[in-house]
Amino acid sequence: MFRSGRKRHWSRWLYRTQWTLLAIIALAVAALRLDLIRYQAAFEVFKYAGLAAVAVALVSILVFIWGLVTRHPKARKAALLATALGVIPVAIPLFSVGEHNFGAPPIHDISTDLKDPPAFEAVVSLRNPGDNSPDYPGDAVASQQRDAPLYGDIRPLQLNMTVAEATELADTVAQRLGWRVVAKSPRKGRLEAVARTPILGFTEDVVVRVKKEGQGVKVDIRSASRTRTADLGSNGQRIRVFLKEMKSRAGQR
Repeated sequence: MFRSGRKRHWSRWLYRTQWTLLAIIALAVAALRLDLIRYQAAFEVFKYAGLAAVAVALVSILVFIWGLVTRHPKARKAALLATALGVIPVAIPLFSVGEHNFGAPPIHDISTDLKDPPAFEAVVSLRNPGDNSPDYPGDAVASQQRDAPLYGDIRPLQLNMTVAEATELADTVAQRLGWRVVAKSPRKGRLEAVARTPILGFTEDVVVRVKKEGQGVKVDIRSASRTRTADLGSNGQRIRVFLKEMKSRAGQR
């Protein structure tokens, strides 16, 4: 005798909806990294799809409770999976940005020298119309960086080597960190590079300036976002990693 297939419970649409929302977010990330859309459009997708995923997760919690009360295993399983999937859009930003960086001031240009920040030259031609100005924003941004505890450790690096040696070391570190070096002058003590944030691929320009000071040199670095007006601490973190690596490698010489 013919047996019909088991009837699927309606709760499966909870996790199906979550998979659809995650797919939309993933497509937006891919489009952003391929420069097919601007970050403003991608941000809107992230915001609304993420909020929808959280809403479905909240509904799934109620369905899970209902499944416990009615002793419905399929509903409980589907609701549990949907709840877990709904956490992903929240967990990824927390993991990639870091919880402490959400308190960063709404600025996008960080420098170790706030009085005389290194100037961009070579990377200026790489910027598109509508991007942030390559010029340093001035006292308004400098004061926000100076007053923010998050950036208290962003300071110039002193090294006991020549200008040319420090510039070559900066190039080595930049390459190791995956930056695309677009200009380097060991004689002038300058290096410019382009970096991208890990997940969303936001483009951020970097300039390193090396000056002779006393028996050694002073290394200054500036990192600035091309499009965003608030970087959630990404430029400051890039500077920290770079200076730490520079100091570590200089100590091995």
